[in-house]
Amino acid sequence: MTLRESILDGLDDVRANKLRTFLQIIGVVLGVASLVAVQGLVDAGRRQTLEYYAEVGGLKKLLVVNRPPRDVVLTARQLASPGLTWEDAQAIRREVPQATLVDPIATTSLAVRHGNYLRIHDVAGVTPDYAPVYSLRTARGRFLSVEDLEARARAVVLGDSAARTYFGNEDPVGKTLYLADVGFTVVGVLERKEFVFGEGDRDNALEWMNRLTLVPLTTVYTRFTGDPEQRVEYINVMVDEIEHNPEVSAAVTALLYRRHGGVTDFEVFNRSERMRENQEEGQVFDVTFLVAGLVSLIVGGIVIMNIMLASFQERIREVGVRKAIGAKGTDIAVEFLVESILVTSIGGAVGLGVGIGFARLMSGLIGIRTIITPTMAVVGVVSSVGVGLFFGLYPALRAARLNPVEALRYE
Repeated sequence: MTLRESILDGLDDVRANKLRTFLQIIGVVLGVASLVAVQGLVDAGRRQTLEYYAEVGGLKKLLVVNRPPRDVVLTARQLASPGLTWEDAQAIRREVPQATLVDPIATTSLAVRHGNYLRIHDVAGVTPDYAPVYSLRTARGRFLSVEDLEARARAVVLGDSAARTYFGNEDPVGKTLYLADVGFTVVGVLERKEFVFGEGDRDNALEWMNRLTLVPLTTVYTRFTGDPEQRVEYINVMVDEIEHNPEVSAAVTALLYRRHGGVTDFEVFNRSERMRENQEEGQVFDVTFLVAGLVSLIVGGIVIMNIMLASFQERIREVGVRKAIGAKGTDIAVEFLVESILVTSIGGAVGLGVGIGFARLMSGLIGIRTIITPTMAVVGVVSSVGVGLFFGLYPALRAARLNPVEALRYE
């Protein structure tokens, strides 16, 4: 019997025993559906996280923040350390060659006035590196320049929402905006940034960028805070390659520790390391769901094996006749294996469709976009075929080794 004839014979058997086929494939359907749905949701969540990180600096960014000592009694050295300063940022730029961008930020709350509008808002003092770090582009005008920083210029760049809040429908570029009664010229308006984590989510995770009011960092010190230490709240450090993140993190830590006189009043966050830790924490849930899917596949395989053994018992005389007239044991084994694989393949195909539907249902409920890749579909179908091959092997071997004389005498 050829492989084609075995497949056709298997299809005839499937059509003739619909209830038995349904019982055989139900476990496979649930198992494959679980695998596909879980992988789709997990991969979608991972991709969304990476997409969000890409909007705020990507995985090449290190974040250096102030972390005051928590000792009950502070030493004189700890009290003398001012925390992070602009000089620290400049030292990182000079002494850490793998740091491609160094972006210190200092914020202050100021009265913002234009026409009849007057409110207190946060104003951030930044450097020209701020734009490439956060992938910001100007919709109108320009961003802050090195010349603005050196001249302590009264120049301001506004986010899209901030521009609408202060100026309404006017084009703010070239107009004057008063910050604490000091007139600043609006030199640019940023393109609007939007990112939502779920399809039905209306909250823009990047709205804070649209509300930005940015001035040169030096201007904050000279015109508003008068801080002789030129302290900053945090420093963004962009690394040339993700692989260099641990090395740069260690270099920045050693540099700041030395500059702060042996005081650790800061912390360096490695975003790629944090991403890896979050993925490791989430793997517990991933593995749990995957195991549940595999258990369903195994249960389905056991059901298939039992039904195949029952089918074998019904067909003992038929197998005996075939072997008596010259059929080889391998031909009989292939016939049983093909039938088992055929049944599980049908279950895998149905399970793939059910898994996609289940993933989309879950994405609608929890607001996460589902991504089903061809690889997931292949894994689902291949796993179902593997179950059919593994659990169909024992009934196939029993049929292949059947003694034709005993089979013909079987009642």
